[in-house]
Amino acid sequence: MDKFVDESLRVNLLLDYIVSQGLKGNHLLFDNEQIRKAFEKRGEELADLGTKKIQEVREALREIFSLPGMDEKREYISQLPEEVQGILIFLYFQILEKNILSKRPRPH
Repeated sequence: MDKFVDESLRVNLLLDYIVSQGLKGNHLLFDNEQIRKAFEKRGEELADLGTKKIQEVREALREIFSLPGMDEKREYISQLPEEVQGILIFLYFQILEKNILSKRPRPH
């Protein structure tokens, strides 16, 4: 149980760090070319993902969070199929957007 808690905490801290850097415009896991290619594709294409592709993305996320350093994570991502990279990038930017929106003051 402790191993699970330690791993979960490590992943959460890493995700918090990646998101906090992303909110500052520092996209640690993706280079500008990867981001540009992902946004050239239409978001509707992502809405029609099959179960197999979703499983590929889940496995990629598990592997990314298991790798020790950012260089290893970037290298792994660059080796993924372009479609999986695109999905990861869209997910990443959705997380950033939700984070930004959740911090906006709400009108009364």
